[in-house]
Amino acid sequence: MIWNTRNNNTSKPLHTVDAHTAEVNCLSFNPYSEFILATGSADKTAALWDLLQWSPHNETILTSSGTDRRLHVWDLSKIGEEQSAEDAEDGPPELLFIHGGHTAKISDFSWNPNEPWIICSVSEDNIMLST
Repeated sequence: MIWNTRNNNTSKPLHTVDAHTAEVNCLSFNPYSEFILATGSADKTAALWDLLQWSPHNETILTSSGTDRRLHVWDLSKIGEEQSAEDAEDGPPELLFIHGGHTAKISDFSWNPNEPWIICSVSEDNIMLST
């Protein structure tokens, strides 16, 4: 559900979508476009929503994490690109990198706003990692 908090009538959502089959655990607006939103769910999916284009340095880079203890870096501009059979074994073309340094579920992560490609993550293993 999306609410317009500038509107005095906040009893009704502006928009409702049945987006996932389980709880939505997180969401993030794209810092370059106020109209694009990503959600993550307990159903083990991430979804992109165009509300009317995430790295602070590149608008097509999105990072996701989950209970698998891994941080995934995606380049959405590569969705649908052709790839060799050998490359396809490593995952879809939009998957740039997987960081698997944690020993427990990742709780949160954040891009460094000053240094491109630096991401810090924290996890239930009580460790902060910089990727």
